[in-house]
Amino acid sequence: MKHKIKWILIQLVVVLMAVACSEEFFTEIPSDRVIPEQTLNSLEEAELACWAPVSILQDVMPQITFACDLLSDATITTGNANSYWNDINRHQLSTDNPYLDPSALYKVIVNANETLLYIENILSKDQDVRESDLHVLKGNLIGIRSWAYFTIARLYGEVAYLKDNMPEYDESKVVYVSREAIMDTLLNNLLPYYENDRLDAENNRLSFRVLPMYNKALVGEIYLEKQDYANAVNYLKLAIEGWDNFSSIYKLTGGYAKKYWRDIFINYGANEVMAYIPFYYGQKQPNPIEMWYRYNREYQAKPSNSIINLFNAQMPVAGKDVGDVYRGLDVSYIMVDEQPVVNKYSLDESSTWELSSYLILYRAADVHLLLAEALNRNGESEIALSLLNDGYKKYPNWNTNTGVRGRVYLKNHTIPEGADPVIFIEDKIFEERAMELAFEGKRWFDLQRLARRRGNNALLADKVAAKFSDNSVANSVREKLMNEQNWYLPMLK
Repeated sequence: MKHKIKWILIQLVVVLMAVACSEEFFTEIPSDRVIPEQTLNSLEEAELACWAPVSILQDVMPQITFACDLLSDATITTGNANSYWNDINRHQLSTDNPYLDPSALYKVIVNANETLLYIENILSKDQDVRESDLHVLKGNLIGIRSWAYFTIARLYGEVAYLKDNMPEYDESKVVYVSREAIMDTLLNNLLPYYENDRLDAENNRLSFRVLPMYNKALVGEIYLEKQDYANAVNYLKLAIEGWDNFSSIYKLTGGYAKKYWRDIFINYGANEVMAYIPFYYGQKQPNPIEMWYRYNREYQAKPSNSIINLFNAQMPVAGKDVGDVYRGLDVSYIMVDEQPVVNKYSLDESSTWELSSYLILYRAADVHLLLAEALNRNGESEIALSLLNDGYKKYPNWNTNTGVRGRVYLKNHTIPEGADPVIFIEDKIFEERAMELAFEGKRWFDLQRLARRRGNNALLADKVAAKFSDNSVANSVREKLMNEQNWYLPMLK
């Protein structure tokens, strides 16, 4: 595996991504290479450089999102699926599968490293640049780089960590680090820059609004992965409160309640979406995930019966009908010719936005549920249950919080008599994440985290196996996933 990573890194460091300086973040890359040392001459150019790694993620995020849901119990391949997606769906993972290539994630790391080598030069080139501006810029680069490392670690179980912002290939500066060990390194890098959302409101110094990476959420999720629940609570709560604990930033309020919940994926509102990868077909940046899911396109995967049954089992606050009206049928998925179809990436019916859906990295409901998960394990189960249900309102400026289930008008969960409160609430949080974040590529990592926490690989293996109607396939998948080493993807040759 190390030889394969070495080959990838040599190729990437030899051919580094250029930094394009224009008014558009994601224009085509020019053929003549322009290095950051030459282009980072102003605050505007440095800000554009912080978005350059995001343009690289356009090439890899659709397949990561699609693959992670196939690895989990969220989706299953159709008869139209190609052999590579079928192999991922059945956990028959080989090194020649093009959807398992980690090189684009390493390219994000190399690109961010190169910019970090030169970004401090803008202090001498642009007299208007302040140290606080530089801090925000570096924080964004370190954030997106750390997210790439974290994603590689969770997908592959090991990363090649590049020390000292490695500008050229030097094997002595490549350290191979396990999933467990890399998290402390990432936290050491991130914590000095966890407030990368700081804005100078008076002078409007930087135009960041939705950030390339939202470091508070990332730090909180890493602590949750480490099972350090006290620190996870601290940083996830800070992420929800935004900057200066604004009353509406990232709180779950009525803005996306009931029928307006779908607007999260149409308007990508500032009070919900924290970080995303943008796509726009009109600028030759189509998102292929919509094509892979649509019934009248390739239709290579569809919602599993497990997720459909979960949506259909929900009880609304009022009315006799059963089902998640605002997130389930006709929203996150639809039925076409009696076949289920993922619809979350097709909610904007405008022809100008076809194949232009964004991929969301962090959003408010995601972080609320992560916070509830951490609180529950940190001895604060009552608050966790409130966040899950109709909202916890006793924190300062949280009085408008509606809760995850509350804003889609579903009945509150109550702890049955005799049940273990922590386990019951945790099970309901993970069910809620399956519905709220359906088809957003989160489920595979959720199942891994829960199985590790409880020391029970069957929690993951049983759920994934249950989506297969063929018993021989189900048994084969279950047997394989009972071994944690088989949760990790193989590295491409």
